[in-house]
Amino acid sequence: MKKAQGSLEYSAMVALALVIILITVFWFGEGVVPKAIKSTEQNQLLAYQDNVETKVQYLKTSEKWDTLKTQIISCSNGQCEFNGETKEIDDSTFTYSDTLENASLNSSS
Repeated sequence: MKKAQGSLEYSAMVALALVIILITVFWFGEGVVPKAIKSTEQNQLLAYQDNVETKVQYLKTSEKWDTLKTQIISCSNGQCEFNGETKEIDDSTFTYSDTLENASLNSSS
């Protein structure tokens, strides 16, 4: 009877270990953590889009939009240039070149 009891306890421990491993894989692989990261990224994108739309509306009401919308915004090598000004950006691999009007339309879609 002792061998059977030991074998049963051993099987229960192995089953518990497998359940813990499966829960861990779900938690970090497809579950809560990746969904939270994706949700945070989506919220940041929505905030960025709202910010762009607010700035475009401001430029339209101040009648500066018509002169600025045809200006080229160009980004490469960690810098963006627009309207004669150059600003540093965090992503040195990001490249982009288009009019401000098209850039604002792309951020809204």
